[in-house]
Amino acid sequence: MNKVLEKNLKLNNGLTIPQIGLGTYKLTDENETLNSIKAALESGYRHIDTATVYNNHKVVARALKESNVKREEVFITSKIWNSHHSYLLAKQAIDEILEELELDYIDLLLIHWPTENRLECWKALEEAVEQGKVKSIGVSNFQAHHLKELLEICKIKPVINQFELHPALQNLEVVNMCKQNDILVESWGTMIRGKCFEIDQIKQLAKKYKKSEAQICLRWAFQLDYVIIPKSSKPSRVIENIQIEDFELTNEDMQLLSTIEEYRDGPDPDNFDF
Repeated sequence: MNKVLEKNLKLNNGLTIPQIGLGTYKLTDENETLNSIKAALESGYRHIDTATVYNNHKVVARALKESNVKREEVFITSKIWNSHHSYLLAKQAIDEILEELELDYIDLLLIHWPTENRLECWKALEEAVEQGKVKSIGVSNFQAHHLKELLEICKIKPVINQFELHPALQNLEVVNMCKQNDILVESWGTMIRGKCFEIDQIKQLAKKYKKSEAQICLRWAFQLDYVIIPKSSKPSRVIENIQIEDFELTNEDMQLLSTIEEYRDGPDPDNFDF
């Protein structure tokens, strides 16, 4: 197996998460999604990231059933969508996610965005842990002040924060807040949703190492011990994304990447409306 796929990071509750997973955002074509997940599992991925709003839970369930990988060997992450963050709706959403994924438990369940009902949702997540429906709970797209608020009231601390994080948005305030509180950092948009191919500093390093621009971004995040979830509908790209074990970015390379002009590709977590 590819060595980078064997690397697990420890969560603050004592459990572990594979550092590299397969993202499934915008994978909605049933056959494409099925082939992508099965190719990932066959090549050694043991972490699948999905969400209610991706509308592909049932395909993930089918891929798991059709693969030869045991359930307990695969780490499944999902997220509760913003419309279901009130306490009662969150409890309902948890049961629906379990049903759609055809699982007895979810390895990691996240609040998808920091809506005004986020603290109610967290209470429902804590109860799901106590009931054995969920192993670990965390957040997605939380800024430092959202984390501070949650840490002041929670019974169970979030194990992870998944947010937009890439060489063009290094988000050090949030990264540092997570590190100070033993919360793992998870990057989405690591390849800047394809815009990595247009950025000079990344192109320069891709040429230096004879790697793709996407692989430079993934190696950057991997070296920083961020959980990463690259996605692709193409099985060949799913495999290419993990071929980052045979080179290492130097301190000078990392410094070069820090000179990229800041760019946020996704919504601002302090100003979103969905």
